[in-house]
Amino acid sequence: MTPRVRRFTDLAALTEAAFAFVAERAIEAVAARGRFSLALSGGSTPLPLYAALAERGLGIAWDDALLFFGDERLVPWDDPENTFGVVRRVLFDKIAVPAANIRPMPVQLTPPEAAGAAYEAEVRAALGRPDEAVPRFDLILLGMGPDGHTASLFPGSPVLGETKRLVAAAPPPTTAKPAVARLTFTLPLLDAARRVAFLVAAKGKQAPLAKALAGVPDPAVPASLVRPESGVDWFVAEG
Repeated sequence: MTPRVRRFTDLAALTEAAFAFVAERAIEAVAARGRFSLALSGGSTPLPLYAALAERGLGIAWDDALLFFGDERLVPWDDPENTFGVVRRVLFDKIAVPAANIRPMPVQLTPPEAAGAAYEAEVRAALGRPDEAVPRFDLILLGMGPDGHTASLFPGSPVLGETKRLVAAAPPPTTAKPAVARLTFTLPLLDAARRVAFLVAAKGKQAPLAKALAGVPDPAVPASLVRPESGVDWFVAEG
């Protein structure tokens, strides 16, 4: 399926469009299923979106939102490199959301494989249905790095070939920093989502972005391997 691409002159314009998109998905999900399951992305690009959500809300009650993470660096929650810690300061600390609705990855569990299995069990318990082999998030937000990675699916990673586990431990990457072990959603879980949206600042990423938007799977650009049945929405800031 050809990706749906929206291009913007700058990050501010991307943020406004992404905010409207997320709110629309939230309202649709609550109307259809009574709740909205969202997996958040790390990195700097989505932070203005999270700030906008903190200020303006989702268009639904926060009680009806389940907030997960698509990947995480295995460092403590108070470490500056920890995604949950960053999002907590920008979003969670500023909204009236039940603590039980916020689902950070269990970075304190060891070994990493046990942490991944625990988070998969948490996803299945929260979202699983008897008629679905793989739980379906209403929306998963993703980014893309200069090496073409998304979540913590890096070029050459053995996790790219995972077909059974939905959350896996990923070894420290060689193409991005920090070089620490991580947890990540795998392709089967990403592809099961009702909607997937990439938020990407294009500067320094033109080559992998062009490959990802070509719509042809390329293991050298893991972002291109995300192919949910509903297709992928790309929000790209050119400036």
